[in-house]
Amino acid sequence: MATHPEEKIDEMLKTRRIQAANPDLAQRIILKAQMTPQAQVFSLGRWIKQTFAELHLPNPAYVLAGTLMMGFVLGLNVPLDTAPENADAVQVLSFLDPDEGLL
Repeated sequence: MATHPEEKIDEMLKTRRIQAANPDLAQRIILKAQMTPQAQVFSLGRWIKQTFAELHLPNPAYVLAGTLMMGFVLGLNVPLDTAPENADAVQVLSFLDPDEGLL
């Protein structure tokens, strides 16, 4: 059984005025849909191809970032206990105690 507020809402919905659609609405929807980029299916092959296409001619930022990363990795691979034969040479890690390791 419907309550009084529900009946009032139903009556208001029945009496409301419905505005007619614009005659060129369908054409506007079609034109707008043609301009909107469509979702493409993601595939591993397309992703790899797109990645290599972007990296084919390296961007200077990629070259700089790659050089810095390679320098960092190579710097971490250098052994710390290699001392030069020259005893008077200044060592970079000489400020550390012999008991201390790297932080």
